[in-house]
Amino acid sequence: MTSMNGQTPARCWPGRRVATAAASGFGAALALAGCQLDMPGLAPPALERGAPGQVVHVVDGDTADVQLVDGSQIRVRVLGIDTPETVKPDAPVQCWGPEASQWAHQILDGAQVRLVMDPAAGDVDKFGRALRYITLADGTDYGVLAVSEGMAREYPSYTTPLSKSADIVAAQTNAQSRQGGLWGPPCNGS
Repeated sequence: MTSMNGQTPARCWPGRRVATAAASGFGAALALAGCQLDMPGLAPPALERGAPGQVVHVVDGDTADVQLVDGSQIRVRVLGIDTPETVKPDAPVQCWGPEASQWAHQILDGAQVRLVMDPAAGDVDKFGRALRYITLADGTDYGVLAVSEGMAREYPSYTTPLSKSADIVAAQTNAQSRQGGLWGPPCNGS
């Protein structure tokens, strides 16, 4: 696809488009800004590692606001996990929700992260949140960590399995066997 000026556009989170003058030198800059070139077969290596940013606000255990290096801010819904509700309108606070939210604050507040897409998930959810894995500075996947600590459970709502589904399921099995977090009293997995 080309823009009106004949240049190849790029997709930027969440859905911004910019025109590129040259794919080669500009690709790395776009990747750092959280953009993806609309050129089949061309994916800058930085995109595979994820877009860098800093968590500026934790909404709850599976949603956070991240400021990207280009200064833009996006709301991220962490792929593959679900935490008990604490801020959903017209819904009661669920068992282990406050604990999961507090834990998320401890891990994510101000953290330097990388946001990684999964082709099986799409770009955004129905609420306009970017669907991404959050990778911590030490390389740990936040979602797998949250599930392993019993702060979240697997969220298997995708028609195609996510690339980290097996890791998330294994972490959940381990947390359940230890009765960690939401799997122990008083919630017992409910």
